Amino acid sequence: MSRRLRRTLLISLQVIVVTGIGLLIYGWPFLTYPVTELEFDFPAPLEAERIERPYAGVAMRDITPPIGVPKFGYSSFARDADGFHTRLKARAFYIHAPGQTPLALIQADLGTGSLPLHHRVAELVAASTDVPSHALSLLVTHTHSGPGNYLGSDFYNVSGANRPGFDPQLFEFLAQQLADAVIEAYRQRRPAKVAVGQTDVWGLTRNRSLAAWAENFDIPEEQQTEALALQAVNPRMTLLRIDLEQASGCYAPAGALTLFSIHGTAIPAFTSPVHGDVWSWLSRDLENRQRNARDDCSSDTPFVHGAAQATHADNNPNIVNDLRGHREARRVGQALAQQAATLFDSLAPQLEARLETAVASRQLDLLDQVEQAQYGLCERAVPGASLAGAANGDEVFPLSYLPYFAEDWPRSVFTDGCQGVKQWLVSKLQLLLPANRFPHRALVQVVRINELLIVPLPWEVTLESGNRIREAVADTLPAGDWRIEVSSLANGYFGYAVTAEEYRRQYYEGGHTLYGPGTSAFLVEQSARLARDLFATNNRSLNELPASTSFALVSRSYWPTETSTDVERAWLGDASFVAATEDEEAHWLLQYRGVSPADVQLHKPLLAIELLDGDDTRVMIDDQQTDLRLRYLGEEDGAHEYEVRWYNPPVAHDQVRYRLRVEARAGQPALHSPPFG
Repeated sequence: MSRRLRRTLLISLQVIVVTGIGLLIYGWPFLTYPVTELEFDFPAPLEAERIERPYAGVAMRDITPPIGVPKFGYSSFARDADGFHTRLKARAFYIHAPGQTPLALIQADLGTGSLPLHHRVAELVAASTDVPSHALSLLVTHTHSGPGNYLGSDFYNVSGANRPGFDPQLFEFLAQQLADAVIEAYRQRRPAKVAVGQTDVWGLTRNRSLAAWAENFDIPEEQQTEALALQAVNPRMTLLRIDLEQASGCYAPAGALTLFSIHGTAIPAFTSPVHGDVWSWLSRDLENRQRNARDDCSSDTPFVHGAAQATHADNNPNIVNDLRGHREARRVGQALAQQAATLFDSLAPQLEARLETAVASRQLDLLDQVEQAQYGLCERAVPGASLAGAANGDEVFPLSYLPYFAEDWPRSVFTDGCQGVKQWLVSKLQLLLPANRFPHRALVQVVRINELLIVPLPWEVTLESGNRIREAVADTLPAGDWRIEVSSLANGYFGYAVTAEEYRRQYYEGGHTLYGPGTSAFLVEQSARLARDLFATNNRSLNELPASTSFALVSRSYWPTETSTDVERAWLGDASFVAATEDEEAHWLLQYRGVSPADVQLHKPLLAIELLDGDDTRVMIDDQQTDLRLRYLGEEDGAHEYEVRWYNPPVAHDQVRYRLRVEARAGQPALHSPPFG
């Protein structure tokens, strides 16, 4: 047997083995898991107030999930959450223009939106707010270190996280927290002034699939340089600033919503703690600055800054790969936050008490071929083999390098079908999975706030796809200085949307474009059509959501349920200082015995560093920031053990000591560490 033949047989065997393992892992939940039925009606909200001036409100809730839940984004390469490094938040922005439909925009530190989550939140807020279901938008960051298992399709609930199934308890937790944020924002509403601005940010993102993007412009390979990768990005940062009237009559900065295009992948796969990625600093740094500001007019409510995705699908953070992790996420996130702060400040002179809003929502069923076929959309979803091979920068040996699974491995035969050059993952076997197990109900929206027009879509939209959508939408609008931005992954998840040209190369993004090469053109047409229909209405409100809808999802709960025993909390040894290395920042390390993961309740404040200065004790830093990390170490003799790391502590001082406080849980009082420093 020749060497070439042996090599071919070996590669073929590897492909067969990997395919078989994949079928086993991803097939059995469909056969053995119970099904959860979700049914949604959309009750009428409270009657909107008759107002003469613009009103707005902002609020925030914690959505950090419990220890033990799977994480979304890196699929089987992810790890269960064992704590947090940065907390996950949900921020709500209530906006009501005189004579118009009240809006609620939610920004959530989640990997993706979810149609049933959108619908559940709409149900929950209806009794307490005047926001109708079609005027609610769920925008996300696309962190790859947050929870999964809350989506609206079996395919992504099974394959999107490291463990399969829809988790009803996690779903309801997220829905309640998001709804509470909207309700609180509504209750905090008051007269408002708003301003919208944009700026370009270069050097912090790069195109991860340059060869595929270059297909749009026939750029030869020799011109596809790293310099070009830094240019082939969406640099546009869009910011909505909201100032609210205070009791004294002045207007103080109260909130901001930022859209930017960057993948939430600075934190790598195989990382266990929950993490908001670069978005943690992009959102928090401006919040911290504004909350500490001493202006002539100060807000009596905490400043809220939410940042969400734009058209990021082929735009990665420009990180030093060898240093990938918390440190690089901080560097990129803080640089983005500086740009957001500068843009925020520049909008002060443009604030005005003029507010015009409009909203349109249309729910499409992609299995309705009478409607969709005319746009070239395929009759059903088909995942490509390159989806399993992972994206550039996240390759896993050997899978990502095997023929068929590797990027840039399009079919050369039998390409006349709707899916074209896509290598079908597990070939025709995937047709055994009914088409309705894949995502097929898409919520498309257009939201207007003065000259800002947001187009929320439940796809990961590439740079060039986003450009074409914006251009098509702009062509439908009346004359004006419009600021148009697409927000990817909003209200649901359908994988990617690449252009037909990008699809030819079958990089990860093309293999993950489920409904074929016509997907981007379909979104161009649908977005433009919805914008045109919205501006043709007199009341600037278009509701094409169904009166009711339902989901049937294969399910499994990962929510921790075992409560604590009578073991008392206690410290395990003294604090130790760990000097900085190339891979990790300097930190103090402490361990303690505590309550069970079910009783920790990570969405509530837990950790704080106290400064002991003589008789003075005050909180120096708490876990609402980004320098305290908690990890669950496991159970030992009936006791649950935890590790806390305090990163970037100040230089030691002889007269200053510190201690770590762990808040009370499960009937046990707060726990204070011995002083250290």
